[in-house]
Amino acid sequence: MKANNSVLKFFGKIFFSGKKKSTELLDKLQEIISYRFKDDHYLCHALTHKSFVSQDDVKGLLSNERLEFLGDSVINCLVTEYLYFTHPDKSEGQLSKIKSLVVSRKILGEVAQGIDLGRYLIMGPSEEKSGGRFRMSTISNAFEAVLGAVYLDGGLSACKKMLERFLYGRIDDFLKDESNINYKSKILEMAQRDGFGIPEYVTVDAVGPDHAKQFKVKIVISGVEMGEGVGPNKKIAQQFAAQNAALNYDKEIIEKIKKSSTKGEQDDELLSD
Repeated sequence: MKANNSVLKFFGKIFFSGKKKSTELLDKLQEIISYRFKDDHYLCHALTHKSFVSQDDVKGLLSNERLEFLGDSVINCLVTEYLYFTHPDKSEGQLSKIKSLVVSRKILGEVAQGIDLGRYLIMGPSEEKSGGRFRMSTISNAFEAVLGAVYLDGGLSACKKMLERFLYGRIDDFLKDESNINYKSKILEMAQRDGFGIPEYVTVDAVGPDHAKQFKVKIVISGVEMGEGVGPNKKIAQQFAAQNAALNYDKEIIEKIKKSSTKGEQDDELLSD
């Protein structure tokens, strides 16, 4: 597959105009991932964060976001195939849960950290100063983009080899790691099993500057507050809140609090008469 001519021209200006350090970095990354690109422009494109091209990228074609979109689908496809053949005893629901963890931002971010992918990203000065090279969302997205680039350059077999090298062998360890438990799913199952419906997450507070904001979230199950969590974004704060709720979960206590609350409301109604 051939890259778009305008994209080729843009990356040619950045990387292929005699800048020795840039080409050395590309060579180094290709050694690490054990894949040599036939067309280096794909790799350059995959490493380009939107902060670097925001002024020139009117149509959103020059950053790695389109390759991220492609790589995400490739990873989902190949991980699904791998889990299907390696876990013949698992149901569809069990396989879905495992896949959801394996292709999550957290896990792909850990894989990206393992190859020091942030070091090779091309980003704007402000993004770099704010810690963009180490941000899990940024490097996990970049890993997807790199895989998308490998797909365009070498096809599915090349992508499969890359995932075999960096992801598949670690799946069992990821599943055993308690920090990887999806507590939101766990507490949802517990609440629905006991007839309490879907837990509600309420953002209580958000403090700090935009690049380092901390969110505080509480979880409410059937009208009963069950825990709080704090994190750099709402999603992480919700996970911590769900973890606290799962650790403290007790069906009888929730029913008792609900009954007490209902009785109090009835007493108030009688008094108001």
